[in-house]
Amino acid sequence: MANIDRIVNVQISLNTNGVSKEGFSTMLVVGTHANTLNRVVTYTNINDLTNDGFSTDNPIYKAVSAAFSQTPRPRQVKVGRRQVEEVNLSVNNVKDNTDYTITVSSKDTDGTVDEEAYKYNSQTSATATKIIEGLQALMASDTAVTATASGEKLQLTAKSGKSFAIKISSNLSAELTEPTEEIADTMSAIMASDSDFYGIVLASRDKDDIMAMAEWVETQIKLFGTSTAEQGAKDSETDTDLLSMLKAKNYYRTFAFYHELANNEYLEAGIMARCFAIEPGGENWANKVLSGLTADTLTETEYLAVSGKNGNTFETFRNKSITQNGKVAGDEWIDVIRFRDWLQEEITINVFNLLINSDKVPYTDAGIALIENQIRQALLLGQRRGGIAPTEYDEDNNENLGFSIEMPLAANIPANTKAQRLLEDVKFTARLAGAINVVEITGSFTYENLINE
Repeated sequence: MANIDRIVNVQISLNTNGVSKEGFSTMLVVGTHANTLNRVVTYTNINDLTNDGFSTDNPIYKAVSAAFSQTPRPRQVKVGRRQVEEVNLSVNNVKDNTDYTITVSSKDTDGTVDEEAYKYNSQTSATATKIIEGLQALMASDTAVTATASGEKLQLTAKSGKSFAIKISSNLSAELTEPTEEIADTMSAIMASDSDFYGIVLASRDKDDIMAMAEWVETQIKLFGTSTAEQGAKDSETDTDLLSMLKAKNYYRTFAFYHELANNEYLEAGIMARCFAIEPGGENWANKVLSGLTADTLTETEYLAVSGKNGNTFETFRNKSITQNGKVAGDEWIDVIRFRDWLQEEITINVFNLLINSDKVPYTDAGIALIENQIRQALLLGQRRGGIAPTEYDEDNNENLGFSIEMPLAANIPANTKAQRLLEDVKFTARLAGAINVVEITGSFTYENLINE
């Protein structure tokens, strides 16, 4: 039988594989812990952190809890691990004939996970020192950590800089030592593991750590939020507080709140989760109601001092507690920074998909128009999302465009530029929709007749 392909040959190519986009609604909480091996772990509910050994008073737990407490709440929150070299264990419940268990996990360079469990039975006449020494003897040959007993403490130290995780029975407690890993090194390792996040919350309240994270974030397409309880933050004559330091650096990717309970609450995680539930361009970080967080009571003088340092607040107005300002340290609106980053990514991916899914985009007016159309699609989506203003009209019915695109004509492009297959002088201007944070209304009373003209 003759093959029908000789007459009609149909080939269907698959151009359905899209290029991955950076997410602009995913949060990462960075902190020191030894509960998991991976640099980044994704959580979809707060109970998963408890299952991984995070206590409810752990700063990482508190930050993630603040995120999941919001309505609407995020679908997931990622936790990034800052390397810890030492963990000190102690006995919190001494009992005879009781098992005390430590499980140590480590990962080889090829990804192989090694896990060893050590169980010591206290038998009779138990003391904390005997239990610690018994555990040390069992762990003498562990390949991931060196166990050193010192009185009623058991110190676990990583071997050769190896990362490790531990799980302990409830009758033991663990205390982490101060991390020696620099913030930039932490973030480099986190990015190598999983870079699909946009918002960053740092569990540490150490000022040096915060400034180091702000410095790192400024070189990335990311957004960092933090809070401070420093009294100097609400004093306009103080310039050594965190808000003043961030403002002096003119950081456009870091926002900071003054919050009296900053050492116990993570206000920045709450507002980030609340606003990340909205697509870029549709949110306003001011005037947001947050759940599970304590509002501050500030005088107008204190508020103005915080605001003057481009800081943000969470205060009570009548019976509602809401955020105020919504700015980054560099005196720009947080929503504008996020929308700009999103639009840049959207245009990039649109044009990239066109180039890789076309046999050829010709260097002609028609080919240039294809590029223009991809830019236009991104700008129209930005308009629908609320970041770019719609076309509007003044009192004389003159058109005020939401955006305009300027593309070169093929005939006006130098031959040498065409030979390089490089399209230059592609420009657009978009008018931000902005947001209304404050309303000023002027009215008057009169006994005169009011005539509608």
